[in-house]
Amino acid sequence: MYIPDHFKLYELLPKSYYKKDNRLWNIFDDRLLITIDNLRNKYGKMLVNDWYWKGENQYRGWRPFDCKVGAEFSQHKFGRAVDLILLEVDVNMVRKEIIDNQFSEDFKYITCMEDNTSWLHIDVRNHNKKNGILIVLP
Repeated sequence: MYIPDHFKLYELLPKSYYKKDNRLWNIFDDRLLITIDNLRNKYGKMLVNDWYWKGENQYRGWRPFDCKVGAEFSQHKFGRAVDLILLEVDVNMVRKEIIDNQFSEDFKYITCMEDNTSWLHIDVRNHNKKNGILIVLP
């Protein structure tokens, strides 16, 4: 079980599911958690959910299966996706850098990204990356 250095459970879980219980890290794919730490180290501060600080967002990390946000089989529901709000760098620059360096150590687990969004959606779905990262529209 990997526990990120830069993210807490309340940033990745909806308010109704958050408990101070480290076993909840098991919901997430280690590849995703390693990758968001790598992104944080490389690009600085970023947010996933902000409900903990009285914000409105609680479904940018893991989503329960009965969640109406997103697709029926969203990678968020399997602990394999996050939507990151980058606070110190331009999201389009980061997307380009990930695509240009997708096999580097920092990005090697990213198999899919969304395009044309103000956030950075990454996921580690079961996708053969030999032809590159899958790019989808939200």
